[in-house]
Amino acid sequence: MCDRLLLLLPVLFLMFSHGSQLHAAPIGERTMQRLTPSDGLAGETVYQVMTDRKGYKWIATTGGVNIYNGRYFMTMRILNDKGRMLEVVSLCELDNSHVYAATKEGLYELTPENHRFEHIVPDIKRPLTLLGQGDTLYIGSEQGLDILTDGQTKHINLGANHESLDNIVRHLVNDDKGNIWFLSRHDLYRYQPKTSHLDCYDLVAPMGGRQTLTRFAMSDSLCYIGTRSNGLYVYDLRQQTMRHIDGIGKIVTSVQRSADGLIAVATDGDGAWLLDAQTQQAVSHFTMTATGELQLPTNALYSFYHDTEGNNWIGTVRYGLVHSQHRGHLFQPYAIDGLTVTGMNVRSFLIHDHQTLLGLQDGLLLIDSQRHERRHYTAEQLGGHIVNNICYWKGHYYIGTFDGGIRLLDPRTLTVSPLSGHLSPLNKTTVGDIKVHPKDSSLWVGCSEGLFVIPAADAAGSVRQFTEQNSAITGGIIISITFDNDGNAWLCGQKGISLYSRTSHDIVKDAFPKDFFNGEPYMRGFLGHDGIIYMRTGPQLYYSTKGMKEYGEVPLPLSLTDKWCRAMVDDGRGHLWLATERGLLGMNYEGHGLVLLGEGEGLMGDQISELRIDREGRVWVATSEGLFSATVKDFRYFTTHTDYKVTLYNIRKGSDLINDGEMQLLAERNEIRLSWNFRSQPLQAEPLLLDYARQTGRLYEYCLDGGDWQSVDDGQPIDVRGLLMGTHQLTIRLAGISGTETTYKLVVMPSFWFFFELAVFLIAVVSLWLWWTLRKNTKVLVAERNEIEDALIESEELRVKSEEFAAALQESGSIDSLQKYQKVKVDEAECADIVKRMKEYLERERVFTNADLKMKDLADVLHLSAPKLSQVFNIYLKENYYEFINRYRLDEFKRLIDAGEYKRYTITALSEQCGFKKSNFFSTFRKVEGVTPAEYLKKHGVSV
Repeated sequence: MCDRLLLLLPVLFLMFSHGSQLHAAPIGERTMQRLTPSDGLAGETVYQVMTDRKGYKWIATTGGVNIYNGRYFMTMRILNDKGRMLEVVSLCELDNSHVYAATKEGLYELTPENHRFEHIVPDIKRPLTLLGQGDTLYIGSEQGLDILTDGQTKHINLGANHESLDNIVRHLVNDDKGNIWFLSRHDLYRYQPKTSHLDCYDLVAPMGGRQTLTRFAMSDSLCYIGTRSNGLYVYDLRQQTMRHIDGIGKIVTSVQRSADGLIAVATDGDGAWLLDAQTQQAVSHFTMTATGELQLPTNALYSFYHDTEGNNWIGTVRYGLVHSQHRGHLFQPYAIDGLTVTGMNVRSFLIHDHQTLLGLQDGLLLIDSQRHERRHYTAEQLGGHIVNNICYWKGHYYIGTFDGGIRLLDPRTLTVSPLSGHLSPLNKTTVGDIKVHPKDSSLWVGCSEGLFVIPAADAAGSVRQFTEQNSAITGGIIISITFDNDGNAWLCGQKGISLYSRTSHDIVKDAFPKDFFNGEPYMRGFLGHDGIIYMRTGPQLYYSTKGMKEYGEVPLPLSLTDKWCRAMVDDGRGHLWLATERGLLGMNYEGHGLVLLGEGEGLMGDQISELRIDREGRVWVATSEGLFSATVKDFRYFTTHTDYKVTLYNIRKGSDLINDGEMQLLAERNEIRLSWNFRSQPLQAEPLLLDYARQTGRLYEYCLDGGDWQSVDDGQPIDVRGLLMGTHQLTIRLAGISGTETTYKLVVMPSFWFFFELAVFLIAVVSLWLWWTLRKNTKVLVAERNEIEDALIESEELRVKSEEFAAALQESGSIDSLQKYQKVKVDEAECADIVKRMKEYLERERVFTNADLKMKDLADVLHLSAPKLSQVFNIYLKENYYEFINRYRLDEFKRLIDAGEYKRYTITALSEQCGFKKSNFFSTFRKVEGVTPAEYLKKHGVSV
């Protein structure tokens, strides 16, 4: 269903920059939450608040429309043809998810297909009020009543002519039979859609004169009618009688009937009223002079909406919107004989027979339901402040205070008295705990003076006191006393744990293993299932089985910073319940199945002082705001039947908030599309329960594709990434509360960039393959070339030797003479002189640059025979003529390269200038240098 396209959550939060997180004060000091333009409200004056089908609040203001989720605003401005911002005086939603806004310049419509309000039905000039019934819109204006169905309008005139003031329709209401009721200036009308019949109820006579009517509400046959100058009337349609309700101001600006049978009335000058619809008696009066939740910033109001959850939304004139926060009904405040303890700081409590005792921050409250009597005992009467302990023993209540010791309260006479005799030292101590031993019914008192044990059969001198001086008790005040199944007493003190043995009747020395947690200070102990002893000190929880065979720290599933919260209970049904500064935390014995219950579930107060579970399975919680309780049956029903769903906001794909198209899919089908580009686009979103309760401290959890639940704190984003292509399911809920679950479909599809990068990747792969193939072929060709060059070199050497041999033959005239020549021993001095003269000639004349230079030419210059010179090369220099000359040519080539001549010539042209022939340059270069010319140049950083 297209409920709200951008109107829904996501959009809501695309405009998060206009929102602000709200913080509630403790109940006793709680005030209405005020929202102004600085918080993101569109305008400072509010004309109407309504709830859409998804649970979002829509707010009509002087600056446009807001959609609000309890934490952030989304603002939608409505502009006329000249670009001027219009005031919105009325809003309405139809079953087809179309939302309509009435402005002073016409009617505007927002559909799931459009992302902004569009002007429709120009003939309706000045709409004042809107009402939806099915897919039909009823519009009240200064010209009468218009009915819009399927794009077609039907007009109904009320006055004598079109311009008559009697045509004004100020307010529209429908009844349970499908009839449409509306007010004109002075009359009440009923329109029957099935027959188009119109009835008029003349109110002039019943009111005793013409009154200008404003707004009205209907409750059965009673019609509550507001006027502009004489307050509120109630008209009985059956009896046709009119009665004025006194005391409800003069100018009534809004009248609405709520789902819980109350009439919400707003006035301009006298605040807001909640009336009982049947008795017309005032239930609440919201005004500037009130205190707490009834206090307003102004008495000038334009609207009052009491929603189905019992929250009050009051639109003011120029002071924004004020509203109360939702409080759930899972936990019920303790109430008896018409007294509720909500708002009291309860530190301890005891319910015994018909008497309830509440230890407060400053005194004690006793409520006797049998006598119908209440008594408050002050700190002066008790001898101290802060009642930490209340224990019933042997017909008396023992009241332990933090700074005034113990006092006895007689339940029959209701009198308080100090302890006497051998118990008188307990009158002036700091009391940590008072417990009755489960086996021998003795009374145990832990205090700043150590431990007192008072036998049930009391006798003078029979009280035992354990101190640091006379026992192995750990020093400091005894804060907690816990009895295990064997009757041993675990004593938690300021400096650690001591153990009282029921066998030895004394504090046991060295009772704990070396690595035990007995050194932890300020702990409170609890006996759990299977005889397990639990010890808690704020964020740490320890355990020990019977006989300390197993022990250690219980890893809590989430981070806690509760320094002073040490209360805990084991319900014996598989769950542990821990007091935290965020509420009541429940988990199974394995540390899973988390649930965190707080103000949204009716548990008020930031501090929990005491937890108990009675025999009926009712959980009792004493908090800084009262005493509350809930049954296991109520809790199980609550987890599956809550009316509120978790939604997502601040939704980001990558680093960007989601776009309009994604918002539409989210609104219509709870669907979010993610792009896939070798990996899925990261998704981040914050969860929020849409109940308009105090959100701070809540715990949410989510799972992907039916996997394990993962917890996330309020204000922290869910982070989903690394998804495969295809469809995935993201389920979110309030931790442990399945009834709040919402499932979103995550569709992961390839992006444009994926196809682009895939094409680039394929091109790169093909190019790499071609390069590899070319390189492979090149290697083959290079190998073949090297083989050819080797053959050429070998051939060249053979040719040179042949030339030398031929020259020698020619010189000697016979082979025998040549062989004789080859065996002649050379004169090294003569050879050295020949080489010296030859090198000087070559370096001076540079004749080696002549590619046609022959050995015979060089021999002639040196006045030698060719065989003689050949003998110098082969026998003295150990190289042939061409190797000797080509070395000069290579040196010349390198010199030209260093001189930058490669910039003007190609390598081949440059080699020819050095005397090389193209046929032997490359082979000679590789043979001498070991690399090709190109490799040589690259090695020396030369690019040609």
